[in-house]
Amino acid sequence: MAQQQFKIKGMHCKSCADKIEEGIKKLTGISEVKVSFPEEQAFIRFNPDQINLNRVKEVIKETGYEAIIEEESSTNSSSGKMVRISLESSSILAILVGITLILTIANTYSNAKIRNQLALLGGGELVGLEEQDTREQEDGSLKEVKPTLPGVGGPDEDSLGPSPGNQPLLDIEALADDDPQKGSKNAPVTIVEFSDYECPFCRRFFDQTLPLIDKNYIQDDKVKYVFRDFPLSFHRNAQKAAEGAECADEQGKFWEYHDKLFENQDALSVGDLKLYAKDLGLDTTKFNDCLDSGEMASEVEKDFRDGSRYGVGGTPAFFINGTPLSGAQPYSVFERTIEQELNKQ
Repeated sequence: MAQQQFKIKGMHCKSCADKIEEGIKKLTGISEVKVSFPEEQAFIRFNPDQINLNRVKEVIKETGYEAIIEEESSTNSSSGKMVRISLESSSILAILVGITLILTIANTYSNAKIRNQLALLGGGELVGLEEQDTREQEDGSLKEVKPTLPGVGGPDEDSLGPSPGNQPLLDIEALADDDPQKGSKNAPVTIVEFSDYECPFCRRFFDQTLPLIDKNYIQDDKVKYVFRDFPLSFHRNAQKAAEGAECADEQGKFWEYHDKLFENQDALSVGDLKLYAKDLGLDTTKFNDCLDSGEMASEVEKDFRDGSRYGVGGTPAFFINGTPLSGAQPYSVFERTIEQELNKQ
């Protein structure tokens, strides 16, 4: 048995890492595989008599990413070099693994404790380490935005720019545009979300926070909620999924289709999108023509351009009566902000 690490350039989210990991696991001769998206690395333990590294690199390439073995790169630093280790050197390997595990456990415990204490002090909910990872493109311009801890700042926090207190209010009517909305058009508070159907943090907001906002504010005509598209380029199905929702909107079933997409976030191929239209009783001929023709691409792109102009740099992004709020925040943050806006009326 042998083991090897790869550098995977441009890996942006956990869902991407999971796809790569599942693909490698299916190969004959692989005994262990672990893919880490924060570090953009893949680790495998394999039988070199059954599989070669080129086949592993091919599988990674099939998912849309490039795998690099560090010995082949120009990296000269000993800390960055990844080497092939034979398991025959069991005693040395055991010592190295043991040291690594001890350091990792200590670091993880320390970081988790500090983060959770800060969350409690800031009035927010406890957030696991995995949930705090920032997912960015290589240029740092677009990302899936982590849930920022309320009241806690610092260089590792994602935001939409200046803090709400220093940010000029944006025109809420322009923000809302003519996009799908829930709630009374005369509601005193308007929430505009820029979202991506393939973004896990957007799914978290859909699952955990939106139902409470709906129950406590939208249904009571206190909040109008507007959904706008912001498909990130590294989510290969997000653009078409957004177009599909717009096609469903033409037949008066946007919200049913919107819910269906988030409930089935891991299955958003064009075939899946057409199946959901059929499940919801849409005119499938009309829907399929709309989707295949790209009729709604310009509408989705308009939302994206508008969001970029308003300072959206990641998903989910919210504007509450024109004030920006970044990330899949817990319900308590939305509740506090909504109540502040209601008290201004």
